[in-house]
Amino acid sequence: MSVIDTMPIADLVARQTPGMTLEQPFYTDPGVFARDLEAIVSKQWLFVDHISALPTPGDYITYEIAGESIILVHAKGGAIHAFFNVCRHRGSRICLNPKGHVRTLTCPYHAWVWDLEGKLIRARQMPEDFKPQEWPLHTCAVRVWNGMIFINLAGENDPGIADFAAMARDVGPYIDHANLGSARVVHTEHYPTDANWKLAVENFHECYHCAPAHPEYTLVNAYVNDGDRDPEARQKVVQDWRATWSMKGHAVEFMGSEGGDARQPWNVFRQPIREGFQTLSQDGSFVAPLLNPEREPDGGEALVSFGPLFYIYLCVDHATLFRFTPVSTGYSEVRVSWVVRGDAQEGRDFDVEKLKWMWDVTTIEDTKIINDNQKGVKSRRYAPGRYSTREGWTRDFIDWYLTRVA
Repeated sequence: MSVIDTMPIADLVARQTPGMTLEQPFYTDPGVFARDLEAIVSKQWLFVDHISALPTPGDYITYEIAGESIILVHAKGGAIHAFFNVCRHRGSRICLNPKGHVRTLTCPYHAWVWDLEGKLIRARQMPEDFKPQEWPLHTCAVRVWNGMIFINLAGENDPGIADFAAMARDVGPYIDHANLGSARVVHTEHYPTDANWKLAVENFHECYHCAPAHPEYTLVNAYVNDGDRDPEARQKVVQDWRATWSMKGHAVEFMGSEGGDARQPWNVFRQPIREGFQTLSQDGSFVAPLLNPEREPDGGEALVSFGPLFYIYLCVDHATLFRFTPVSTGYSEVRVSWVVRGDAQEGRDFDVEKLKWMWDVTTIEDTKIINDNQKGVKSRRYAPGRYSTREGWTRDFIDWYLTRVA
């Protein structure tokens, strides 16, 4: 039995203590997880993949999320369409493989056939009064922005979804210059995580754990130790860097949706990596050609968050895309993709091992941390703990989560 079978979710939320981690049911209870999917996941703009996964008309991929399977297909004229992977006849799955190339979308059960725009073009032996135009595939809201494909399960007119155009407009100055629309994914890793999705996101939102858990990340990112040792000196370094590069037209200030659309909060900030470092690599040297050769490298990194389940880390030579997918109460999928300039060639312009080094080793370490966190949270001795001053973004996420899930 789920805790919310005997207690309204609003009452469970109301008894949480501000500034503290959540009670055990939020991480272990199937009923709470089902509520997460309904109230939060199904109403978010969800990143699926980069446009380079669908290079030619007829290419398709599927995405499994919140109990749904979504087909994304490259149609004529370059349009990307998204459909629920459900036959309009008797509900069978249509696309059974995670990716492929097709001329039409054909149900393997009774051979109903749709074109790539979702129009039913063939249904065998139907009654005379059957009207094919009344049986298109169910569409899913889709957006393509800077080469990244997003869907929303709730639908275009649901009042619970955020204004995608407004998010894209506000974040654009930090992303548009990188030409990600003409870039391509050159490597993807999956990190199966035996933990509730909120534990994975909480971990990603704080660097309180970075120094003890991520020696490689800490080696590259000066802010981890500098912020602890001498926060005023670090603040001056950042302020001086921002002053220099803002005069050259680079977007450098922190921006967020606080006080705006709370349905899907977004944040973006830029900061210098480390003195002498141009990118997030082991020695700070470039690991791929510049995404925009006409833009002067500024030695900075950008983090962009689109709600709790998608993040972009952008450097001048590559981008890293983080997709979090809640699968079950105690299991999540973390997928990381590395993006480089579209004309870059492996072996000539980049080495995958050098390209992925920092985030791959860091995410492997994070997976163990998160798995151990879930094991501890399941203990009968677990009780909510107090967040540190270095976990402000995590605290903000939990506050937002409780508001939305209630």
